[in-house]
Amino acid sequence: MLPALGVRSPLLTVAVAAGFLLVLLFGFLAWHSPPSVQLPYYGSSSYQHPTSYKDILNVLYADLKPAPDQPSIDDGDGGKLELSARPRYRKGLGKEVLILDLDTRPLGSTEDYRNGQYNWRKINHVSGGVFNHHTYSVIHGYDYKFVQAPNFEDRHPTWIKPSALANELKKYKFIVFLDADATFRFLHLPIEWMLNYWDIQPHHSITMALDPWDPKEPQYNSDRFNRTYTNTGFMVVQNNKYTQEILRAWHECPEDTRYANCSEWKKPKFHEQSAFGEFVRYDYEKYIKELPCAEANGFPGVTVSNCQGRFIRHYWFDKSLVKRDFADNIMQALSLPIQRVFSENIGNIVVQTKENKIG
Repeated sequence: MLPALGVRSPLLTVAVAAGFLLVLLFGFLAWHSPPSVQLPYYGSSSYQHPTSYKDILNVLYADLKPAPDQPSIDDGDGGKLELSARPRYRKGLGKEVLILDLDTRPLGSTEDYRNGQYNWRKINHVSGGVFNHHTYSVIHGYDYKFVQAPNFEDRHPTWIKPSALANELKKYKFIVFLDADATFRFLHLPIEWMLNYWDIQPHHSITMALDPWDPKEPQYNSDRFNRTYTNTGFMVVQNNKYTQEILRAWHECPEDTRYANCSEWKKPKFHEQSAFGEFVRYDYEKYIKELPCAEANGFPGVTVSNCQGRFIRHYWFDKSLVKRDFADNIMQALSLPIQRVFSENIGNIVVQTKENKIG
C-alpha cells in the first residue's frame, strides 16, 4: 500500500537520515585520510594502491632488493661483488634488526615541520642522514629508533653510545648504528647480505670499520701501540653472551676502575672511540670484527687507506654530501619505473611516425 501524498513514511525518513550520515562519514574520511597514490606494480597484472610513504617505498624498491643470499650484486661502479659459497643468512631478519640513531639534540627539521616549514634544500646533514637510515629500515622491514639521550656532565656527548646500545640490544638480535653523517650507500641492499659478505659470525659482538691510516702521519688515528683505531660511526652490534659485558666495560671505562687513565678520553678526541681503541678491544679481541676502511668508512675521493665507503659512507668533512647520497638513492628507485614506461612503451606513450609532414 502506497503512503498517502503529503504523509512521510517512517522507512523513507530512516533511509534519508542514513544516507545523509553516510555522506558525512565518507566526506570526513576523505578529508582526513592521506591521498592515495596509484603506482604500477610491475611483474603482475594488478595495481597496488599505496596509502602511506611506507607502502610507496616498498613498491619502489620491490624490484631493486636482492635476496640476502643472492650470489652477486652490482658494485655501483660497473663491477660485481660476490658472496662466499655458503652464506649464513638466507632470509630477512625483519624486526630482529634495529636501525638506531642517537643524539642529545632534537632534529632541526622537526621544529621546522611543526612551524609548517619543509624544504629539502635547507635541512641540514643531520636530518638528511637520519632520513637515510629511517628509509632503509622501512624498505627492509627493520625496526627503527631515534633515541634522544641526556648529555653527560663530565664527558663528551658521544659517550651516550655504549649505554644506549646496551639498553636497546636486549630486544634485538642485531643493532645497526650510524652517526648522522654516515649513510647506507645502497638503500636497496639488505643488512643480511652485508653480514654474509663480511662473514659476521655468531661470536662477533661488535663490528666496526678501521679508520684511515697514513704512513706519513702514523700517529694519527692510532692508539698507543700504533694500531689503527676502529671508527664508532658505524657499528653492527650482535646480541650474544659477551656483548653486554663489552658494552659495560666500554661505558665504565672513563671511571678508571678497570682501565687506568681511561678518563683521559672523557672529552678529548676521539672520545669513546679512543677509549674503545686504547683499552676495550684488547680484552675482547675474539669478539670484535674489524672491517677494512674501504668497506664501511670514508667516501669517494679519499685516497688514504682507500676509504671509499663501498657499503657505508662516512662523511667526516664535507657533510653536505650526506643529502646527495640520499637523493641519489631515492632517484634511483623513482626513475626505474619511469625508465620501464618508456622502454616497454607502457600505455603506448611512445609514438613512431612514418614521415615528417603535417597531415
